[in-house]
Amino acid sequence: MAREEVCDIVVIGGGSAAFEAAVAARQAGAGKIVMLEKAPESEFGGNARYSHTGFRFAYDTPDEIREIIPDVDEDLFQTFHLPPYTRDDFLADLNRVTQGRIDPVLSDFMVDNSLDAIRWMRDVGIVFEPEQHPPINGKYYFEPGIIVHSVGGGLGQLLRWREIALGMGIDVRYDSRVVELHGNDRHVEGVRVSSDDGEYDIRGRAVIACSGGFQANSEMRARYLGPNADLMRLRGSVYDTGEVLNMMLGLGAATAGHWQGAHATPIDAGARDGGTPARADGHSNTANRYDYMFGITVNSAGRRFFDEGEANLSYTYAKTGRRVLAQPGSVAYQIFDQQGIRLFRLGPDYTDTYVEAPTIAELAPKIGLHPEVLTHTVENFNAAVSDDVAFDPSRLDGRSTAGIEPPKTNWATRIDEPPFRAYAVTCGVTFSFGGVRVNTAMEVINTSGRAIQGLYASGDVVGLFFHNYPSCTGQTRNAVFSRVAGENAAARNN
Repeated sequence: MAREEVCDIVVIGGGSAAFEAAVAARQAGAGKIVMLEKAPESEFGGNARYSHTGFRFAYDTPDEIREIIPDVDEDLFQTFHLPPYTRDDFLADLNRVTQGRIDPVLSDFMVDNSLDAIRWMRDVGIVFEPEQHPPINGKYYFEPGIIVHSVGGGLGQLLRWREIALGMGIDVRYDSRVVELHGNDRHVEGVRVSSDDGEYDIRGRAVIACSGGFQANSEMRARYLGPNADLMRLRGSVYDTGEVLNMMLGLGAATAGHWQGAHATPIDAGARDGGTPARADGHSNTANRYDYMFGITVNSAGRRFFDEGEANLSYTYAKTGRRVLAQPGSVAYQIFDQQGIRLFRLGPDYTDTYVEAPTIAELAPKIGLHPEVLTHTVENFNAAVSDDVAFDPSRLDGRSTAGIEPPKTNWATRIDEPPFRAYAVTCGVTFSFGGVRVNTAMEVINTSGRAIQGLYASGDVVGLFFHNYPSCTGQTRNAVFSRVAGENAAARNN
């Protein structure tokens, strides 16, 4: 018979959502809190470990941003272009990119609590800094609503959360895999854990599932995400394999979100599968290839296949990987001239995984393309660029192409300043969109529409997004939902 422990709160997971839930529960008066991290200590943290962890939130004035980054030099702060990103702006973005499918109650709740959640993180001890972008005419411009990320990127945030949690007496256990939920579709009272010391049970007044999505499980990707989804390259944690999600569904939890949808981005075609590392400064994943707006992208036949200038990066990058996945060999090539290279978000030399040549014809064979075909594609594109609108990388400039398919809607400039570069890219999956249904108390809902007493959830295991998502919304969702889950779990009586 397995040994048994008793605690107040069991938190499943070891990423940002899990730490936020545990810390919020402690602040709300919970006693013994146990966090169960499936990964070994050297790899704890879920997807946040491999991200720069930016935050999207609603705000009305620059003073509200100033509260979040008080240590930024005042002269520098005055160069920040900070138009309001209102509640209505945030909701409009969510509804547009999810094609109106996002749960309106949960989206309203997330947006309305987004700024307060960031303030809570700051008050707890998380430190933020501005997003990094090159200045344009002495001013710094930001993607709408995305002004800050945590110092040290995702790993820096996780290390700080762990320091805070341990300082509060929260018990963090590594190599601890949940193998069973104790309960049914009406009530959950604990879990069974598999560890190096054998199996044991933990009973508590509440369980908060922050166990991530199923994107690290190639079988589940193939089952839910469509053709060739098992060939996606995993960007984040190899431990997000969906077991706890399946356990909750097995108990009778209702589903939500887009089960054929996922955060899927263009990444370096040579990136390793699973846990692509962050840069040394923590500001980005080293495999990301997110500058496609300032060049063109072609497939292995040398043809363009999507509108690289459709919208701001934050509204397109999480779906662009799926477009690459659908191409022959699930590979594509981003082509830039020197003008585009100078606009790279992280500088022109942020990576050396490219090939370069003085002409397009000489570049083509270096990436396995016919010189005549790639030259034809570039020449056709260049001829279609209109000079009627001025190029302006700080906004949607409307500088487009005419007479070619697909069009390029914004930032269309000729590829004509040598030397030219090509970056090979493939599809990288970050997190899956399908998960369990929750209410605004973060209680998991069963298929009869009732809350499963004692079971809460936050993070990627919650189904919320459809088709696409506005970048940096995931970390905000975690902060809002986990704070509420922790507070309500702590207030619950057995």
